Amino acid sequence: MPDPVTGDEKLQRHGYSYYIDHSGGILADYEPEELEQVQVANGIGEPYAGYVSCQSTDAARVFLRGVLPGVDGLVDTNHYEILPVREFLTLVDRFPGRDWRRQPSTALQ
Repeated sequence: MPDPVTGDEKLQRHGYSYYIDHSGGILADYEPEELEQVQVANGIGEPYAGYVSCQSTDAARVFLRGVLPGVDGLVDTNHYEILPVREFLTLVDRFPGRDWRRQPSTALQ
């Protein structure tokens, strides 16, 4: 259902609330050079972006595990890493207690 304040979609699932923006407007938060670098490094065409906001990393894990399997794309952790979906989900499953906001994937052994 649409949120009356933000206009974003609001989803309630498994006891968590999510706000989802499918407009692609989040791309405006990136510098053109950043987008080009991500496109070249990952061999993608013109990016399309969605934005999901939730209250905790546990909520994010539930959402990502339920939505991303089978999706081909990139996840911007919003904390200095942009990872392919498969790689991100592998890390989430392999290190279930990891908080990607505080521990970059390069720090994992």
